[in-house]
Amino acid sequence: MTTGRRKMLEARDDLADKIGKIAETRGFTLFGMVNNLLELAIKVEGMGITLKEAVDAYQLGKEVREASFTLILESLLYDTSQIAYEKASEKTLKIWFDAGEWIAQRYIARGEADPLVAYERELKVFAWNIPYIAVERSGKGVSVRVLSPRFSDSYTTLFTRYLEGILVGSGYAVTYKEVGRGNIRLEAVKRGVDGNR
Repeated sequence: MTTGRRKMLEARDDLADKIGKIAETRGFTLFGMVNNLLELAIKVEGMGITLKEAVDAYQLGKEVREASFTLILESLLYDTSQIAYEKASEKTLKIWFDAGEWIAQRYIARGEADPLVAYERELKVFAWNIPYIAVERSGKGVSVRVLSPRFSDSYTTLFTRYLEGILVGSGYAVTYKEVGRGNIRLEAVKRGVDGNR
């Protein structure tokens, strides 16, 4: 229930000017625009996230759409991956590796200082079938760990090749690989370090 009472809020001049211009282009009064923003801030807080997290998630979703990612039924992904792997394993493994390299190059072309950080961030938001992913660094090395009990054997193998493609495309050489159903651990070092190519 609204009381109709008003409170004075203070803001920096530059921010108030920008909000005023946005309000004008959107057909709001400044009063209406500020109230709309406050209502959205309260709604977002009620969802248990911050405005920054909401904006970051929106931006990430936009970037993922622009990069040609799409949502698909998990069972459809696993089942078709299984069929492709059984019918043409070498070709399917190459396609997944090449896709990983392409992802790394997309991050690099976008100006990401560290493609692996960007990839980890995107996976944590959009890979709902992966409850655990960690990218850890030590010196010139990197360790990637993925755990997902829902992965099939073939999907685990394919996703491993995808991760290897991302590492190679990011300038790393894979030095260690441990793979079991739904459990992937890769270690890599920057190429050119300690004789790695």
